[in-house]
This record gives sequence, structure tokens and C-alpha cells, in this order.
Amino acid sequence: MHPSSSSSSHPPDHPGFKSPPPPGPAMGYPANPPPPPPPPPASNAAYFAAPPPAANGNAAYFAAPPPAVNGNAGAAFGVAYPYPAPPSHSHPPPPPPQHPYHHHHHHYPPHHHYNHPYPPPPPPPTCLRRLLGLLVAAFLLLGAATFIVWLLLRPRVPAFSLSSLSLSRVAYSAANSSLSASFDASLLAANPNSKLSVTYFSPLASVSLAPSSPIAVTSLPPFSQGPRNSTTLTFRLEVDGAYVGPDEAVPLKSGGVGTMEVHVRLAAVAVFDRGGWRTRRRVMRVMCDGVPLTFRGKNATEAAFSGPARRCDVVL
Repeated sequence: MHPSSSSSSHPPDHPGFKSPPPPGPAMGYPANPPPPPPPPPASNAAYFAAPPPAANGNAAYFAAPPPAVNGNAGAAFGVAYPYPAPPSHSHPPPPPPQHPYHHHHHHYPPHHHYNHPYPPPPPPPTCLRRLLGLLVAAFLLLGAATFIVWLLLRPRVPAFSLSSLSLSRVAYSAANSSLSASFDASLLAANPNSKLSVTYFSPLASVSLAPSSPIAVTSLPPFSQGPRNSTTLTFRLEVDGAYVGPDEAVPLKSGGVGTMEVHVRLAAVAVFDRGGWRTRRRVMRVMCDGVPLTFRGKNATEAAFSGPARRCDVVL
């Protein structure tokens, strides 16, 4: 308001009373244009002179507005706070872009797969699980007991030695390199265990001129040995027209001069036992290899092993 104007409803003669500021324009609408200023006086000095003092101390309220800057005197009046009024010639703001930026769409599996999980498998029957547990426990206990007894008793392998071996009724045919003869052998078996007995099942004796080519095989009756017991096995092996290789037939071709090596072997199933405890059946092999037979007589029909008992190898 100009300094010369005054309010008709609220006279300035009431002390401490201040008139409320005029209401501002609504948000987003242009404010009412301010009233045109009164014509300036003849001189600019009188226009910008200080207003006369007002009564009751309201000089600040009725003071003149600040001077205009660059001719924008009406810019400070009639503007809605805090946004300025848009110009009359402005256009409506452009719509926001539909796709302000590019983004990637992540494809996820549909949700209905998570709502229906697979049902858990049915638990095995309780009786079956208990039975399996009992069987496993019994097997472990039996194995542990057998191992403990084996450590306490400590079974030792029996010892075998060849005490005698003779060859008789030798008939060799050089035409087809065949041999017919009789072998008589004696084996001494000793059980070195002081607490265990040994039983031999299905003993099988053989004789050969080469380690892998037996020329005679015979079966022996089963037998048993108590602790610290020794047993002599006597058996005969008959050879009837068996083929003899050229290297093994050299002593026979020379008319029985020199010696001939013979291999005597025994195989059986051995079981160690003490009272009601028994070990499992194991195959035992006795190998008496390279036993020399010396021919005697002019016609080379007999040969024999001469010397002390020969220790045999035992594999159990």
C-alpha cells in the first residue's frame, strides 16, 4: 500500500493493533495485478523521500515498499508463496516420458511351483529298521569276538617235511616220450599249536617232473592232529603212460644215469578248533619242490631220495 492510504475498518489510532496481511492468491493461479502506483511528484527526490511519521508507532507498517530493481517493481507483489505465477503465454508442461530409462525384465518361475512342494517319502517300517540294526550289530559283535579269540590263541601254520621218496617199476618209451612208474612218498606233518587242533579235509597229493604239469594225482583220507602232535602220511602215486617233456626225459633216455628232480605237493582244507570255537575253512598248500632222485641199478628201473628230511613250503 502507498504511504498515503489508510484502512477504514481498522483505524491506526488503536495502540498495538496490526491489520492482517491481505490474502494471497490460490496455488497455481496468477495473482491479481497490483494497483498502479500514483504518479511520481515533480522531482524524484520528493518521491523517494521518507514518509511522514505515523501515529501510534505504525510507521513500519505504512512504510513505502523497497525500490524496484531493473524496473521489476511489481514482481514482489501479487505472487503466491512459494511458487511464482506462470506467465500468461506459457504452455502446459509436457507429459513425463513413458520409458525414462531402459531396464531389464527378470523372468522368474511362476509362484505356483513353490506353493506345492513334493511330499516327503514315507519312512521305512520301524520293524524292518530294527531288524536291520540287530543284524548289523550281531555281525559286528561276532567279527569282534572272532578277532579277539584269534589274537588270544594265535594259530600257527603246521609244518611239513618230506622224509622219503622212491621211484620203482620205471618204464619209459622213447617213441612217444611216455613214462609209467610208481612213486612212494612219506610226509611228516607237525602241529606246533599248544591250544588248537587241526583237521585236514579232502587232502590231495600229486607228483610231477615239472612244477606245473603233474603226472600222477591221488586222494588221501581226512585226518586230524591234536596240539603238539606229529603225523606221518604215506601214500603211493601211480603213473600210467604220462607224457614227459624232452628236458625232464634226459635222465631216462641216458639209461638211468644221474639224477632226476621230482616235485611232490599236497593240498587240503585246514580248520583250527578249540572246544566249540572254530576258524573258517582255509585252503592249505604244501610244496616239496626240487627233490633229487638218484637212479640205481643197471637197467634204471629204480630211484630213491637219499638224505635227511627235506623241509616243505606251506601256504595257508
